[in-house]
Amino acid sequence: MTLTQLAKVLLVQACEEQDPDHKFILRYERELPRHGNDPRDRTAAEDPMRAGDARVIERAEHIVDRLTQKYPVFNSAFAALRIKIPVTLLIGCALVGGFLADPIGPAGHINLLNFPLLTLLLWHAVAYIGLIYSMVVPRPSRDRSQPGLPGLVEWLLGLVVKGRLSRLRSDRAQSPDEQQWLAASLATYAARLLHSSRELLITHARSLLHVAAAALAIGVIAGLYLRGFSFLYKAGWDSTFMEAEGVHTFLAILFAPAGWFLRIPMPGVEAIIELRGTAKANAAIWIHFWAMTTVLFIVLPRTLLAVTAWMRKTRLAADVQLPCDEPYFRRLLNPYRGKGSLVEVLAYSHRVKEADDRLLAFLSDAFGVLADIHMGHSVQYGQPPPQFQTDRDRSLCTVVLFNVAQAPEETHSEFLEELKATIRGRGRPNMLLILLDCEAYAQIDHGKRLKERCQAWATLVKACGLQALKYRDPSGPADGELGALSDSLWPGDFRGTQ
Repeated sequence: MTLTQLAKVLLVQACEEQDPDHKFILRYERELPRHGNDPRDRTAAEDPMRAGDARVIERAEHIVDRLTQKYPVFNSAFAALRIKIPVTLLIGCALVGGFLADPIGPAGHINLLNFPLLTLLLWHAVAYIGLIYSMVVPRPSRDRSQPGLPGLVEWLLGLVVKGRLSRLRSDRAQSPDEQQWLAASLATYAARLLHSSRELLITHARSLLHVAAAALAIGVIAGLYLRGFSFLYKAGWDSTFMEAEGVHTFLAILFAPAGWFLRIPMPGVEAIIELRGTAKANAAIWIHFWAMTTVLFIVLPRTLLAVTAWMRKTRLAADVQLPCDEPYFRRLLNPYRGKGSLVEVLAYSHRVKEADDRLLAFLSDAFGVLADIHMGHSVQYGQPPPQFQTDRDRSLCTVVLFNVAQAPEETHSEFLEELKATIRGRGRPNMLLILLDCEAYAQIDHGKRLKERCQAWATLVKACGLQALKYRDPSGPADGELGALSDSLWPGDFRGTQ
């Protein structure tokens, strides 16, 4: 999927979710016509998930065509969200800026211990440490909302996109309801597009920043050498705390790589002693050292990082993924998901009817129509988990249904620990899902008691290393069950097994 296709899918999602009553997008307009002997049917049989993604894209393009014909403002919205940065202009500005930034000044005196290029090197060293930290520290352990480049990029892009969308005007002939729907749809679309393409946009911004940093350093070096042909630069140093031996050691370490590449030996301590005080020696050798050090520690690393980021950005742009965890896409992909999955529903200490349409619909939305769902299994209080059938061709997801009207006890913890061991022993990517059935308290409208009991169950389940999912919770948001499904599966998301 490309970014353009994702944009169309997200636009349709925003328009449909802002139109739950089918006032502006009629039911028949949301259906994709089917053709006889469609070759995609064979693809669906071989690879259901791939066929599902293709179907969602085709459906979005079909609806977008209708929307743009009826509401031309959507064409302007697509154009407004195509933000392009002129790379050539950016590099040119960085080169000119570096050239004009005279690091020596009109006096022509170079202080070896207070040279602007030293500050530039230190700043890049801090930037490299930050990059290494971001690669070493796992992403889930870091707060994604912390200030930095990702937050700055999102803020700037969000500001630009919202500013452009706010200038769009709908047709005056449209009703107030239509105008409100269009405004809400475009705002939701922009926010979701920025969120879904977050990594792509940040990677692109990083590549541009690396290129600009390398160009700036090249401009500084070029300006330094060109001015050296017309002016006489002299070098010296002075320090309150350092003597000549310390300065020599510092410079020898700093310029060791540059001296090796240039095949120029580092001046001895005697030469450093003579440079103390007012700058009086020719600075040519030190300019060579500074220039080569800048190339080795700024230009080359930044160029390599820019190429790496650009290649990653190209891969991300060519392989954009649908946000399949969202309830909207779970339902769209429902007919194509669940192949090779077995779902066993265990009702602990109460009964579940096999014809429970609501539970069956929820499990179908969660795991897909193609999943083999077995309902009606009950486990008596105190009994161990049942033995599941061994089937190497199918992955297993065990769904345990607890009634929150029952008080959580140590017996339930023992049951969950035994169940985890049983699932682990199957040796396949199997999963466990804990559902807390809130229907009993929902019928008597006792919100406070329901909250207390759900908290008690959640604490017990968490002590077992699991996370409970509230089911039939009257106080929960719409589609809250599907939205929290991925975080509640143990040990991880089931998508990799399909």
